[in-house]
Amino acid sequence: MLWLNSTFFFLRQPNLIDSFLTAAEPEALFLLAAILIYLAGLLIGRLLKRRFRVGLGWTYQIFIAATAVVGASALFQFEFPGQHLIGMAALFFAAFPFNALLYRYFWPIFGYPGEQARIPPFLPQITTLLLIATAFFTGLSTFYGVTLPGLLAGSGLIALVLGLALQETLGNIFAGIGLQAGKSFRVGEWLIVDGKHVEVIEVNWRTTRLRNLDAASFDIPNNQLAKATIVNLYRPTPIHAARASVSVEYGVPPNQVKDALVRAGSAVPGVLSYPAPVAYLMSFDDSGIRYELKYWVDDARRYPEISDTVRTNIWYELDRRAIPFSYPTRVVEMRSKKETEPTDQVSVLLQVQPMFADMETEQIQALAKSARHLRYGKGEKIISQGDPGGSMYVLSSGVAQVTVERDGRASDLSELVSGECFGEISLLTGSPRTASVAAKTDCDIIEIDKSAMRDLLKEYPRLADHLSETLSARRSLLEIELANWKDNNETAPINQTKESFLARMQQLFGL
Repeated sequence: MLWLNSTFFFLRQPNLIDSFLTAAEPEALFLLAAILIYLAGLLIGRLLKRRFRVGLGWTYQIFIAATAVVGASALFQFEFPGQHLIGMAALFFAAFPFNALLYRYFWPIFGYPGEQARIPPFLPQITTLLLIATAFFTGLSTFYGVTLPGLLAGSGLIALVLGLALQETLGNIFAGIGLQAGKSFRVGEWLIVDGKHVEVIEVNWRTTRLRNLDAASFDIPNNQLAKATIVNLYRPTPIHAARASVSVEYGVPPNQVKDALVRAGSAVPGVLSYPAPVAYLMSFDDSGIRYELKYWVDDARRYPEISDTVRTNIWYELDRRAIPFSYPTRVVEMRSKKETEPTDQVSVLLQVQPMFADMETEQIQALAKSARHLRYGKGEKIISQGDPGGSMYVLSSGVAQVTVERDGRASDLSELVSGECFGEISLLTGSPRTASVAAKTDCDIIEIDKSAMRDLLKEYPRLADHLSETLSARRSLLEIELANWKDNNETAPINQTKESFLARMQQLFGL
């Protein structure tokens, strides 16, 4: 600091300065002024860098050196060779400290740098390029009288070369501006780009840097990225759906497969309980039925781990339930008649029904041979109230819900379980259905239609007498249930005798 103290002492002595200026040569005055200006610039730079944390570098040294020479020359009107070149260097390198001040005081106003910046990340970079270009062409115009339009007009070949050279670069810059203006993504967000999961690492003026699930980073030009299909997994929230597909053989009821898939997905850590996983039947393919499990996650980083666990759980869940996967095979079968449930099992179900209690074994077996085996999925309606009834049903497995509608109000009347029958009154009397029945769970049902019952009654006419007595009792019980269901008990049981049922049966079946 001794030289600084000496300098300040010299400047505080007016008589000494006047004597020195009178006696000194112009070259010495020019050199002294340049040194003083350079030292003042160093002091200012040191203050800005250490106290105000402005990022000044080697470009600042060149700037103050060139500025000191140009300033001293202008102060003492001293000309020397290369004066214009140094002046242009001073003007050109002035862009760098000015840009450093922008990064220190202006861009932080908008939250830059940082993930919450309210400006595109590469906007400061483009501003830097524009500052440097402006300083360069201003220097050409100031010291050499060369303007940019004149430079381009003076050489069509140069303009053509520059245009072709900058075409890709300018396309990337404007594409990047469009992506950021539309707020398509931010640094740290996960995207699906052309079917691949990637994380945004950096967005600059030319490219966007991404990192895939293998922790490998790569750059995509902004112009190319703007044309790609981008799915942002963090917009509007990090919660998004993922899917897993599986193909199962045709013989398995769909609701069983759906229940297995949902159970498998719900047990996976990282799969959200709300929204809950849901399974869909997607298509009937040649080798099997394709299902899809839709589940929700909120952490895209764990996608490989969660998707692996979901698919692993699906395999074990299907294996425990003995649900076979389908394979790309083709089997040709020759069938003369649709397969039905074995006759012995149907006969057992019919024998325990009160209305068939007095029937002979031969009669039961004859009726069982003509019965059909039907499957209904959960929620499906089996019969509807008010519809004509041409068949009766015996519930082989599952649970069904009986619903009655009166005066525009519907209510659940009762539940049917395995072994119970329904629809027999409409079948044997021709009256409309008195209630609706829907499958509460997956149901296996045995159907006995009108033609099978007609053949049986014609062969065994005395069976009609027993059936009419059973129908009379069941009808009375049904009316009592309906009356209890009414809040005001306005509906009273309707007494129908055995004889009235017998007459209707004989008329319906032509006995």
